[in-house]
Amino acid sequence: MHSSYGWKRVEWFGSVTGALMMAVAVAATALTPSAARAQAASTGPAIAATEEPGLTEIVVTARKRVETMQSIPESIAAFGSQEIIDAHITKIDDLGNLVSNLNITTRADNTPDVVLRGIGSFGVVSAVGFYADDVQLFDGQSVRTDDIERIEILKGPQGTLYGGSNIGGAIKYITKLPTDEFHAGVNVEFGKYSTQTYSGFVSGPLIPGTLDVRASFFDSRTDGYLYDPVLNRTVDDGTERGGRLTFLYKTDVTTAALYLNYNWNRGGSGANLYYRPESPTDYSLQIMDGTQPEYLRGLYSATLKIDQQLADHLNLTSISSFFHSYADTTLDIDKGPLPFLTGHQAFTHDVGSQELRLANTGDSALKWLVGVFALANDPSVFTNTVAFTGDPPSPENLADPTQYGVQNTDVVQRHREYAIFGNVSYDWAKWTFETGLRADYNNSSLTDPIYGIANEQHGTEVLPKFSATYHFDKDVMGYASVSRGFQPGDLVEQFDAGGNPYVGKYKPETTWNYELGLKSTFFDRLRFNAAVFYIDYRDRLFQTVAFQANQFVQLTQNIGASRSYGGEFDVSTRLTQDLYFTTSFGVTKAIWGNVPYYDLDLNQPTNLSGRTAPYTPDYQGSVSLDWSHHLSDYLTVGARADATLVGHQYWDPTDHFQQPAHQLVNLGVRLEGGQWSIAGHVSNVFNKLYNTEYISAAEVQAPFNVAGIGRPRLWTVTLSYRW
Repeated sequence: MHSSYGWKRVEWFGSVTGALMMAVAVAATALTPSAARAQAASTGPAIAATEEPGLTEIVVTARKRVETMQSIPESIAAFGSQEIIDAHITKIDDLGNLVSNLNITTRADNTPDVVLRGIGSFGVVSAVGFYADDVQLFDGQSVRTDDIERIEILKGPQGTLYGGSNIGGAIKYITKLPTDEFHAGVNVEFGKYSTQTYSGFVSGPLIPGTLDVRASFFDSRTDGYLYDPVLNRTVDDGTERGGRLTFLYKTDVTTAALYLNYNWNRGGSGANLYYRPESPTDYSLQIMDGTQPEYLRGLYSATLKIDQQLADHLNLTSISSFFHSYADTTLDIDKGPLPFLTGHQAFTHDVGSQELRLANTGDSALKWLVGVFALANDPSVFTNTVAFTGDPPSPENLADPTQYGVQNTDVVQRHREYAIFGNVSYDWAKWTFETGLRADYNNSSLTDPIYGIANEQHGTEVLPKFSATYHFDKDVMGYASVSRGFQPGDLVEQFDAGGNPYVGKYKPETTWNYELGLKSTFFDRLRFNAAVFYIDYRDRLFQTVAFQANQFVQLTQNIGASRSYGGEFDVSTRLTQDLYFTTSFGVTKAIWGNVPYYDLDLNQPTNLSGRTAPYTPDYQGSVSLDWSHHLSDYLTVGARADATLVGHQYWDPTDHFQQPAHQLVNLGVRLEGGQWSIAGHVSNVFNKLYNTEYISAAEVQAPFNVAGIGRPRLWTVTLSYRW
């Protein structure tokens, strides 16, 4: 169930979000200049293969230390900087086309909706936490992926090392570090819908051997593709620009990195929710809003990471961060040609965190890590809703301010989290055993001074993990793992049947994840990984209704349990020296348990037992071919094709409405000289239309359905030059 079509419908157009895909780079990546063209697999390849036939090991930091991906007993996908460019991954939605069992889309307020392996719910709970080098992002997850070294997708709960809000997994961004030699580059991109992007970077030493710096920027704009005949213009146009400044200080025993980030975004908000689709298969690039949607957001952040070698094989890491964002939005809530219901919101968000961790280094059979963590997360939102109360047939009334009623709310939240955690693994013969534990304390409060209401709650969660790995060979291992995740309980402002506000509470969601997996590399030419999983998902949070004072009211509350089970595999291989092949495929079945629920579409109570949970495609798969051929010592030609297969999914808990299965194809070509390159790319080659969200009229509690549309065909041409 979704809340009323207005500001309570936070999954469409609420909260501040926008853009912080900045991050601190971690130690070594394995991408070398000779590796730059042949990409690793779409479900695991952060690092490209070398020009010699064979595969290069993939380096990630999933367990907060530098390790090869094949040595970690969990399912991981990763994308290196060159693959991000070649696959034209410019927004987080693109990850869902390349990663199995990951359903991800950016909703109207620039906040990501994520369901991973059946965990999470659009607009209510994100399945994953987003991170910038171990710094969690509560805003700014959907910024353009510019000057990024690597993206890692960790599947399964990450509570032990990363805490709450990682109930289904984590997505980590690692930005590029400064270089100790001078490098610079500029990029110019243009394409359909008047798309233009200008970006560049400069990197090099300030004090040779001690202090390096890297500065990058981008400016992107588009006219959009959603046309509004009422306003006689496209309404999803916009401009986004940002910059990052990174300092890297190095001595024999100390490494310190300071990351400064700024981002600004202005454009239409809510425009991708078009007006009155007749059914879930009614696709349109046209809306009928009478009020121009507006969205303005700015953010800045600073992160300081210090690695200090205390003794041989002992390292202390400190990560301090601060983040601030603001946003102002205007939205046509009733989605009609007349200004019957218009909403305005002003957001601010401040987040500060500190982490200290101590870990051993080296090749010892015993590896351990311990740490402490503290977080202050303070969002606030002022809402102004203006409703027309006059006589619609009289046009002059629409211009009369006395014909409108106003309702305001001012929600201020405070979240505090404190944790202690540890993780240890031990190699014994062909076995590796790992265990970890986290004790996590959360405190939340909510106030609305306009109505004089307030409440708070707190709780403690213990998050264990365990894995056992057997090494059949140095390049083949099987593992079994158990891990626990949780989404912290919180508070929400709600309204009773009489329209009176109060602060509602909901409990934490929790998951237990059981996984069996295989990771293998054969003949240094073929990488094959596979996993099966079962997830026990308790106290699921959803938007539903309750019967109070002889009428229904909308609530956000824990409604019950579900279970998810499925499997996935990925394969990557170099077919020839010039041709690299990758594929991944995953299936998930998410089934409700004994959950009483009121079915608004049928207007009767029901039980969800045995039905399929929403936002979980039956299957997701991708196939990629990357070809790169040297025409001469200074000239290389290449091409890439990506095909995505997405199974059908249900949009509602009662399984009345569904998105049919669909397929997408992307194509790209490139020509590279010594210092220059030119590339062309077409996303959604066959212009397949599909919905990214659908809500029925009964759930919206309005006389129309609402849906979000996927991105249509987009072509771009990019010119680059490097020094």
